[in-house]
Amino acid sequence: MYLEFFGLHRHPFRITPEDDFIYMSKQHSRAYVYMSSAIWSSEGFVVVSGEIGSGKTTLLKKTLRNLNGNLKLINIAYTNLESRDLFGLILHKAGIKATAESKVAMLFQVTDYLEKMAAAGTPVVLTIDEAQNLTRENLEDIRMLAGMESMSGPSMRVILLGQPELKQAVLSIPQLAQRVKLFFHLEGLTLEETTEYIEHRLLVSGHGSNKLFDADTVRQIHKLSRGIPRLINKLCDGMMMCAYAEDRPFIDPHDLKDISRDLLGDGDEVPVVKNTPDPDDFGAATSALLRMAEALERIDNRLATIFPAGQSARRKSVGAGDNVKPLSPGGK
Repeated sequence: MYLEFFGLHRHPFRITPEDDFIYMSKQHSRAYVYMSSAIWSSEGFVVVSGEIGSGKTTLLKKTLRNLNGNLKLINIAYTNLESRDLFGLILHKAGIKATAESKVAMLFQVTDYLEKMAAAGTPVVLTIDEAQNLTRENLEDIRMLAGMESMSGPSMRVILLGQPELKQAVLSIPQLAQRVKLFFHLEGLTLEETTEYIEHRLLVSGHGSNKLFDADTVRQIHKLSRGIPRLINKLCDGMMMCAYAEDRPFIDPHDLKDISRDLLGDGDEVPVVKNTPDPDDFGAATSALLRMAEALERIDNRLATIFPAGQSARRKSVGAGDNVKPLSPGGK
């Protein structure tokens, strides 16, 4: 909605992973190097953990997109697997049809495949996203596959990515943990990195060097998001929507208070049940409703200039009484 309003050619703050938008902080750069080295090392086995929305999947996409050379990549993103499903999925990704449904039969097929690839000098790289969902049996199977040896070393290189509990799951299997060459955890961005992150995404979107978010606003965003990129995106997108709705070319830091609960949720606080209404609550609610009504009216007027009355169907009131605002064309 607000791209043209702010002079953008792409949406700057989508929450879906887009690797061409990735901001390479110091820690993301290190994780990228570790993942790349795992791919080309004969003993490559890396576990990358991080909070939800910290950029793991985006980083993996960047790593895979930049792959060049003679190797076979087996990338698995769906991890709610039963015991034998992992072998079946590996065979499918390798382009091999399972000859039987038993786990043992599929295991033989996988090992035969790895031996043939090793003999041909072609490394096989297994990457698994959201690996915290793997069962202990799945992890044991990965340990077994990673432990298979060829003349040049292990037959399979492995990169596991997942939420913080992944590291503990791996450590709970000593034989697997010993095979991991490197554990790396992605933290939230620092305040300085959050500033650079926001500016970077706006620049990629075509906004140029003009700053929309001042230092105080970024500081509040960083505090609320804890530096998690996906949460930063949600807050920035919400604030730009507020600015667009109110037809102003600047970001108002006061919008954060209004939108943060709706966008981020609040599971830490227990609702307080009051026996008597608090007048301040009525005042705050009334103020918020008035702002919403004014914003909707401005959007309605703007849409009316885009869809003149003569080109649209007759607009009808959506409720009883003269104080109810008619719907804009298209019901928006």
